[in-house]
Amino acid sequence: AEEMSELVQTFLMLARAKPEESRQGGSASLAEVADEQSKRWAPLIEEKGLQFQLIAQGVDSAQYNLTFLRTVMSNLLRNALHYTEQGGVRLILDTGGFRVEDSGVGIPLDQHEQMFQPFVRGPEARGEGLGLGLSLVKRICTHQGWAVRVSDLPPQGSRFEVSLQG
Repeated sequence: AEEMSELVQTFLMLARAKPEESRQGGSASLAEVADEQSKRWAPLIEEKGLQFQLIAQGVDSAQYNLTFLRTVMSNLLRNALHYTEQGGVRLILDTGGFRVEDSGVGIPLDQHEQMFQPFVRGPEARGEGLGLGLSLVKRICTHQGWAVRVSDLPPQGSRFEVSLQG
């Protein structure tokens, strides 16, 4: 119920807000949101027998829209959980952004951009999703002037990198 409420709030904010109204929905630092999301997702990731790591490689003292940053990070961690069967998930914070890395099934190179389209789920689709999570991530990033990109993480897995500086 809490997750659904957050999702509805996010969609309403996206529908109403102009990019310059980024204070609506509260503000928080990258570290605060990462700490909150780590506490939320680490137990689920570890319950699946995977390792979870939160790594701070840089300091970012900027304030970001809490609702949007929470939604982006949560969606990426949820996907990593669903698509990883062995190994682990890492949330890596850096100055001006963060990465979610996993040792999961990966995404074929020819599907990298397609994965950000609504209702698209990869051939290895897991969980109960509708294929909206990554499209929502992309939409939020575009709205906020952020950038998101996906790359392979050899030998197996994916890296989703979010630049909060545009």
